[in-house]
Amino acid sequence: MSQKGNQAVKAVSFMMMITLVGKVLGLMREQFLAANYGLGMEAVAFLLASRIPRTFFDAVFASAISASFIPIFNEYLQKKGKDEAFSLANRFVTLITVVTFVLMVFGIIFAEQFVWLFAVGFDNETAQLCASLARMLFPTILFTAIAFSFVGILQSLDEFNVPAAISVASNAIIILYYVFFNKKYGIYGLTAAFLIGWAMQAFIQIPSLQKKGYWYRPDFHFRDEGLKKIGKLMLPVMIATWAQPINFMINCRFASQLSNGDQSISVLEYANNLYTIIVGVFVLAIANLIFPKLSRISSGENQEEFGSTVKATLRSMMFLLIPMMVGIMALSHPLVALIYERGAFDAEGTRLTSTALFFFSLGIIGYGIQTILSRAFYANQDGKRPFYSGVVSVAVNAILCKLLLEPMGVGGLALAAAASSTVAAVMLLVPTVKHYPEIIDKKLITSLGKMALSAGIMLVFVLGSFRFLEPRVGTGLIGRILVLGIPVAIGGASYMLLSFALGIEEGKMVFSLLGKFRNRGKTDFQNNHNGRKKEQRGYIRMFQSISWIIEDSFCFRVLERIITAVVHLWTESMVYACYRKISLVIGDAFWQSGILGFFRENWDASLGTWHGVIPRTWHRLTILSGKAVKEKRNALAIVFGESFFLRVFNQNFLILCLCAIVFAIPILPTMLLALLCLGTLGLYGINLFLGRIRVQRTSLVSIFLGLFGVCLIYGSFTSYHFPRALQVMAIFLLFMSMFFVAKDCIDTEEKLDFVIFVMISTGVLIALYAVYQYVVGVDMDAAWVDAESFNIQTRAYGTFNNPNVLGEYLILIGSLAAGMLWKVRNWLGRFLYLGCFGVICLGLLATNSRGAMLGLMLSAGLFVLLAERRLIPLGLAGLLAMPFVLPASLWARLASSITMSDSSSQYRLSIYRAGGEIVKHYWATGIGVDAFNQVYPLFSFEAANAYHVHNLFLQEFIELGILGFVILIILFLFFFQKLYGSMIRVPKRFHMLLAAFFGGFAGLLLQGMTDHIWFDYSIVLLFWCFMGIGMASVRVGEKQWQREK
Repeated sequence: MSQKGNQAVKAVSFMMMITLVGKVLGLMREQFLAANYGLGMEAVAFLLASRIPRTFFDAVFASAISASFIPIFNEYLQKKGKDEAFSLANRFVTLITVVTFVLMVFGIIFAEQFVWLFAVGFDNETAQLCASLARMLFPTILFTAIAFSFVGILQSLDEFNVPAAISVASNAIIILYYVFFNKKYGIYGLTAAFLIGWAMQAFIQIPSLQKKGYWYRPDFHFRDEGLKKIGKLMLPVMIATWAQPINFMINCRFASQLSNGDQSISVLEYANNLYTIIVGVFVLAIANLIFPKLSRISSGENQEEFGSTVKATLRSMMFLLIPMMVGIMALSHPLVALIYERGAFDAEGTRLTSTALFFFSLGIIGYGIQTILSRAFYANQDGKRPFYSGVVSVAVNAILCKLLLEPMGVGGLALAAAASSTVAAVMLLVPTVKHYPEIIDKKLITSLGKMALSAGIMLVFVLGSFRFLEPRVGTGLIGRILVLGIPVAIGGASYMLLSFALGIEEGKMVFSLLGKFRNRGKTDFQNNHNGRKKEQRGYIRMFQSISWIIEDSFCFRVLERIITAVVHLWTESMVYACYRKISLVIGDAFWQSGILGFFRENWDASLGTWHGVIPRTWHRLTILSGKAVKEKRNALAIVFGESFFLRVFNQNFLILCLCAIVFAIPILPTMLLALLCLGTLGLYGINLFLGRIRVQRTSLVSIFLGLFGVCLIYGSFTSYHFPRALQVMAIFLLFMSMFFVAKDCIDTEEKLDFVIFVMISTGVLIALYAVYQYVVGVDMDAAWVDAESFNIQTRAYGTFNNPNVLGEYLILIGSLAAGMLWKVRNWLGRFLYLGCFGVICLGLLATNSRGAMLGLMLSAGLFVLLAERRLIPLGLAGLLAMPFVLPASLWARLASSITMSDSSSQYRLSIYRAGGEIVKHYWATGIGVDAFNQVYPLFSFEAANAYHVHNLFLQEFIELGILGFVILIILFLFFFQKLYGSMIRVPKRFHMLLAAFFGGFAGLLLQGMTDHIWFDYSIVLLFWCFMGIGMASVRVGEKQWQREK
């Protein structure tokens, strides 16, 4: 693919991503509406009240602005320059503002008449409420007119991302209202939030316009030639674009005549919104991106390019819409259940809405073709054909609504809308093919047939997986996500594979992009080397495998030893050779181990003289430090720097202190750990002051860690549990400081290996103790076992007094063991770390902790994906074997956590609901550090007693408010980005280690979704030490890469 093609794909992909975010937020907006108001009177009134001004404006101006203004504006840009084009834009925006202001006043005055026009079956109370809300919402047409005018200007200037993001702002404002203010202000407050959100669509585009050089100035010269051209083009476009909203209003009018008229209108609204949200992600993103280009190449000499562009757009659209239509039809019921069925929206509403969605989806292809071809006609400044197709589609829709209302009800009305879209698409396709015959050829028809075949086979996989999962996963939220998400994933993967196998160009392009994504970050040399390596491997792989099998076989080695013994008798006998071989392996492994490596590089037998490595290093550091401080005339620093105490207790001693800390984490109580950390921090500060420790370049991780510390201090002084919160804050900040100690003191690979070896060794001892507890039995708290899990007799907890805390500890240590397993270069070391990893896994199994097991699975999966993809088949096999390998009791607990059917999950859900209520009241400032016990009883549900909210992220949101929560999330994201971004700049062995840090940290955070992992101070200390060692691994790995490069 060319560079230009790559840029186009990136532009479309990024625009689709922004559109997707906006559509997802729109979907969440609809979910909140359905959950809070369901199908009741207020919902019906609000839906119609919001539909009237939007329909009126969409029909009269919205699409007409884009379709008529962009071609003329582009013409001015090409022929008269940017200044004239901006002057035209000023006149147009001024004119459209005046016109929409008049229409707004007109709509406010005659709101009641509009309501009776569109819903004849409403009762008086619903109609009066609808008219009141409509008066509040009619100003949206003014803001939307200005917003769409700005969209036209930006899209003509090749800025597509900001226009695509305008719905993100409006939907976000409405969602925030639902979360924090809906219970207090009700439906009228929702209407005000709706108006504010639509106003934001115009305001957020102003900075981008100014960046492009456009500054709005009112201009009332309405007799401009350009405005006349826009007006002539706008009239037919305006009427043509009236078709779809008028069709929907016709459907609503017929729906109001049904026995459950109010409910039927809401059903159509919900189904239509869901349909447009899903389809609009792809159709509108592509249409908005392609329209300015079509406007620029619509001149006579570019007709061939124009036709080929339309053909390529339609083809790509069909590649996406055909499987989408099949998928929505097959999964309409679980999709509606997942999105809407909660609160006031019941199962009957799901049934009716899914029926309407099923029939709406039949018009997906027609909707896509109609949207693209209408843009093509508007680009050619031809609005007549879209006008004719719109008129015919309205007539077809009205006739079919009349015919299908009685026999099919709401489904018939949706089918009529789908049929009218298809008719409009056919009416536009016929003249297009007549003018551009090359659009439909044998190759396109063949490709469409292959797409249809792939979608048909995909349907088998989708329905099969859905029918298999539906009776097995339950009806809870997680069950609904699985019963929809897994068939969608299977269907998407099968469709892409089939399209690739059948030779569809778009399928090949998808796999090409995936290949480029996989090879991202590699240099040309690496890619060429990999290519040559694959070619050579194809020829000699078989012979190498045979040779390796023979050479590594036991018989071959025994034969070699026998021959050697016969030739050399005693000196080269088998016994002596085996002994020597084993001794060399053990000696080499010990010599390269982290322990000896650290002491070899940083310690020396002649400690009392100046001949050792470390004494010379100390002396050199003190001299340099003394020179540095003498220049600043700091006598106290000179005395400290030249003292014997600080010659001994330097950076290398700090590594031993750090090792003592990670060794003591599961053993010592909190206050002794704090004392040990305080002494280490003091030595760190002194060495930092003397210049013996080089502070690393400040990273965003460190900056946001500091900001999070500031939030902790603020949360402590404003806490409802003051002054107890000050003690918690002091311990927490002290443990956080170990991040900087680990990050700055570990500056060589030997030190890194030594610290990690100590952590793994300690973890193995704790895991062995846990296994011992599991075997011989140990006293347990009754709260650790669910009432349903009568098979669980023992849950090991090691030295932590809680099995979940032990699981959190072993997740991090186990990930490090897996990383070192692949990092070490000798087989004895690998066997050692493999044994360590196995013991840690056994200890983790002994905890019977669901969260820990899920965290370990995620950690292992991410490690395989990031470090060694060749292990993916083995990982999948292990995942499939887990139901047979894991204890039945633990597997039953895992399954119950998915369906939320056990007492532990119900207990957590009740606490989460209470936590959500606390967030609604204290979202801005939080309740303060360690204040959960003081506030929770006021919000608790079902008398559930809790010391914390059993969710790290929700706990921090409750305690520190929105600012602390956001800073914490950004901190974690930057840490992940630092690990992931450095993987291509480190040697292979460090790549494995960074992947282990990435997976272990992600696994711990996953367990943090079901437990407050910072409730135990030991895990708090381990958490920040782990992050600091991870940052040190990045630093050391990049240094090694530069040295080896």
